[in-house]
Amino acid sequence: MINRPFFTIAVSALVLIATVQFTNAQASNVPETDQYQPKDQFFKPLSPAEAIKTIEVPDGYHLQCVASEPMVQEPASFVFDEDGAMYVCEWLTYMQDEYGRNQLDETCRVVKLVDTDGDGVMDKRTVFIDKIRLPRTILPLKDRVLVNITQETTIWAYFDDDKDGVADRREAAYEGPENRGNIEHQLTGLVWNLDNYIYSNDRRFRYADGKLFPEPYSKSRISQWGLARDDDGRIYCSWAGGGNPVHSFQFPGGYPILNLSKRDEHAPGYDIPLSICQVEDQSSGHYDFENNRILKVFSATCGQTVLRSELMPQWYGHVATPEPVGRLIRLSTIKNEKGKRVAHNTFPEGEFIRSTDPFFRPVWSESGPDGCFYFADLYRGIIQEKTWFPHEGDHIWVKRYKRVKEWGMLKVFRHGRIYRLVPDKTKPSSPLQLKDLPTKDLVPHLSNGNGWIRDNVQKLLVSNADSSAVKPLKDLFGTSPSTNSRISALWTLNGLGAVDPSLVLTALTDKEERVRLAGIRLAEPLLKDGNETVAKSVFALADDASPDVAMQLVLSLKPSWPDCGKVRDEVVAKHASHPLITRYFKEEQRREQSLLLGDSAKAGLKIYETLCIVCHGKNGHGAKQGDSLLAPPLQKNRWFTGRRVDVITRVLLKGETGPIGDKTYGEGLMLPLESAYNDEQIADLMNYIGLTWNKWRDPVNASEVADIRAEIKDRKTPYTDKELIEIK
Repeated sequence: MINRPFFTIAVSALVLIATVQFTNAQASNVPETDQYQPKDQFFKPLSPAEAIKTIEVPDGYHLQCVASEPMVQEPASFVFDEDGAMYVCEWLTYMQDEYGRNQLDETCRVVKLVDTDGDGVMDKRTVFIDKIRLPRTILPLKDRVLVNITQETTIWAYFDDDKDGVADRREAAYEGPENRGNIEHQLTGLVWNLDNYIYSNDRRFRYADGKLFPEPYSKSRISQWGLARDDDGRIYCSWAGGGNPVHSFQFPGGYPILNLSKRDEHAPGYDIPLSICQVEDQSSGHYDFENNRILKVFSATCGQTVLRSELMPQWYGHVATPEPVGRLIRLSTIKNEKGKRVAHNTFPEGEFIRSTDPFFRPVWSESGPDGCFYFADLYRGIIQEKTWFPHEGDHIWVKRYKRVKEWGMLKVFRHGRIYRLVPDKTKPSSPLQLKDLPTKDLVPHLSNGNGWIRDNVQKLLVSNADSSAVKPLKDLFGTSPSTNSRISALWTLNGLGAVDPSLVLTALTDKEERVRLAGIRLAEPLLKDGNETVAKSVFALADDASPDVAMQLVLSLKPSWPDCGKVRDEVVAKHASHPLITRYFKEEQRREQSLLLGDSAKAGLKIYETLCIVCHGKNGHGAKQGDSLLAPPLQKNRWFTGRRVDVITRVLLKGETGPIGDKTYGEGLMLPLESAYNDEQIADLMNYIGLTWNKWRDPVNASEVADIRAEIKDRKTPYTDKELIEIK
């Protein structure tokens, strides 16, 4: 492991290590446009002790491997329960060969790891759930563990009745439909947020009496793999496709999500990853040839978390996002710039954590119960699902396949490591045993400086629904010197149904702005009911100069509530230069327009926001990557303006490859959707694009799609632009 006091020194040291560790491990200088020539190069996997030497971390910290194979294999995600035990989703069928065969077999599992001697290393393992299909995300909830499984939107509650570390039974906490989409585009998340809702990447849930009751977001899927929250309940999302380490973090959860671009939410230079692993296995060959082909763009950002521990005070509130293709973890400083939050690279000349090891694949991260930062390393050769891993043809992806096969990377799987980042001079605390603490002993832990502790105490107090917590919580709110503790106490009282007007009035006049912001949010039901005393106190904040207070008033004051519309208009007029208020109203207008769409187009909008928006953009103009577009514009698109349903259906079902006219977009390939979406869904997607942006008067029906699906059912390859033009 390398500590990084200065970036230039670290790079020199790491290159030296890489030369020693790998046989002939020299990067190629052959551009992607040239024919690939075989080379004598073979990467060998390292033991955890050897691998840790190739990982660069900040000065004053070191890594500790808390679990590795065979104790844990293919750790795709993990989470801690209220007593500090770790639940890990093991993806034992994920790309076990180059073809991804048997990927949906029910042979995966969730394992429970426990550190019994307090040394920080997991030493006890039980298989909590066995023989399931690619478990995705987990939330321990006192006497049960909520789990989502691939190809399902149902969320299961598993129970360990005899406390032996093995689940004995399960029941559905939420019953949802199947999801047959690609495994990289399904459910993730399950985060208990400040407002006492459980958030996933496509909806949030209210938890009551053991069941989850869903509420939609203002848009469909908001994140791809992973979800995180901060002390004020903002949600932090990421995209792997589209390479976005952190986005959509402007407002607290539960409010509309602004469709902001990277340029809006990222500082200049932020979107350049500073990888040091000289291995050319990114899908599109985005490497800097003049700098040893080091990765130029983010490619697979995922598994983010917000660091909220006083053990690492200099990074409190920063967002860590793994990038397995770059073999790095980006740390983002979120700065409030006049009411708009912007992500900056915390280490502008490097990265938070990075490695030269080709098999270092960080995919998930968590803040731990001991205050340390934890992350899972799949430690494998292939980090690309089979849909994006072709073996034949002349596509750039095939060249990538040939390289990694020759280098021996396809043979490295069924490994896995989980690390924690530890300060050199401060010993982490031992995890608290929270799960069975009585209420009187739980409440004081809301004063803990570790956000993980506060979150889990709040979760337990609310799920226990013990009214004896109300008085000590009110006392804590009134006396604690910690703003975070007071805010947690407020929202815990809200979860217990114990927020009264007097409490809201106290919060609204608090000296701390963050408490006043919480007060505005908690005042909303009282404003709706016409409570004049609370309304007067909220309306008085219209004179507050803070851009955050102004934005929260705009979010909270609904025009249909008594006198709220007038005050909201006054706030808007006073803050005409606010960087988000105008954008918010544009989004509101767009949402109102979407309500005018027919049922099919509305359903198509959800599919578009779930799948297409990353490459085609929020308004169908195409999403930019650098100076080029990832995909062609859909507004005034030639096939849509001509209502060529026959062509559009072929592209959606079978995909399209190669240049379109004289332009190549993104990776030069649109993937087929035929196995992911049925005829009705394909028609819905076409109707949204056609009716919204291309002046269609009438919708397409599913039977038209079915006829073309039957006609081309035997085709195995995507269409080319030339083939589509020739269709009469």
